[in-house]
Amino acid sequence: MFQDILSLSGGEIIYKIIQEVMRVRGLLILAALMAMLAPVHAQEVSIAVLVSDNPADYAVAQLLAEKLNATLVVTPWGVLTDEAVAEIEASGATLVYVVGGPVAVPDVEVKIKVEVKRIAGKDRYETAAIAASLWNATEEAIIVEGMDEYGIREALKRAKALGVPILLVKDDDVPEEVREAVKRLKAKRVHLIPAPDMNHTRIKEELKEHVEDIEESRVDMQERAAEAIEDAREEIAEVEAELNTTNITTGWELAAAKLLITAKRHLKEAEEAYNQSLFGRAFGLAVAAENKAEAADRLLERVAPGYYRRHVEEAEEEIEMHGIERAREELEKEEEMMEKAREMAEEKRERAKERRERARAGKMEFEEEHEYENATNMTMEMRMEMELEHEEEGLPAGR
Repeated sequence: MFQDILSLSGGEIIYKIIQEVMRVRGLLILAALMAMLAPVHAQEVSIAVLVSDNPADYAVAQLLAEKLNATLVVTPWGVLTDEAVAEIEASGATLVYVVGGPVAVPDVEVKIKVEVKRIAGKDRYETAAIAASLWNATEEAIIVEGMDEYGIREALKRAKALGVPILLVKDDDVPEEVREAVKRLKAKRVHLIPAPDMNHTRIKEELKEHVEDIEESRVDMQERAAEAIEDAREEIAEVEAELNTTNITTGWELAAAKLLITAKRHLKEAEEAYNQSLFGRAFGLAVAAENKAEAADRLLERVAPGYYRRHVEEAEEEIEMHGIERAREELEKEEEMMEKAREMAEEKRERAKERRERARAGKMEFEEEHEYENATNMTMEMRMEMELEHEEEGLPAGR
């Protein structure tokens, strides 16, 4: 083995080292979880599974509760309510598994008086992979995009029917922890539930390295985009009914108002993309719009852990430095600027569309069109923002 390593180049040696580190890390996580879930024979153990209303964690927790024959208790994301604690106490649970990180489900060590064990990775993808370790082996695993609330609901139905775990992927990548989980499960087949903004080809290529057979659900992309747009409209309307932008008095309200402006811009862009039959783009923008509106709603409820706490702090600083009247004026200007930016972007897309039509008609020989975004993907900037906001330190995607 030593001679084999000496024959490798420097880059290959580094790659081998990284592979071994990831393998050992995965084995350590698995060993820790198996120890957590080992049956206790000395006494009867009653189990509860506690989770936030984050759709991804909630789906994972439902499957885990069924597997353990445990009581499932749900609390709003970012808050451990007294009602949830009372439900755990009423269940008689002597052991509580918490699915999700301390930002999603806080204060468990303080409020829950029985043994608590947390199942959580650095993000939703690793959390689901760790939970899947409960299944020693399975014929099939369900794969779904971690930000796709609609797909997650479908994945949950199938996983319940088959008694198999759910694993989460990104729109253009299969995280290393998920690949390791597929290998540990020894799954001969995975069922992929695509999202409109998913890079299907890349996801399947990465999965083929670890599984023999990949099935893919048929999804009506137009219908999914329409549903996402309608959900975003409803969420924005709810926030607008709660927030009077002409009478803002606190940093919480100012931060919420700014998020609402962004949500409305994303919604308009989603509607425009939908009208152009760009259903992948429309879906991604609609999900972004709903997420921003939900974030605004949480701020109005005075809940702002993780990523959004900074929004509130900046808004409070703005009010302190310039006064509330100036802050309101700047808010109006910001809304006007966003609307102008949206109109300019739409004009740019229309010009690009006209150039393509002329090219197809033979009036143009060749033209690189970097202006137009891929119809099945969000922009890199938006994707990075979504990932930042919706890891365990951020806001759940959907409810």
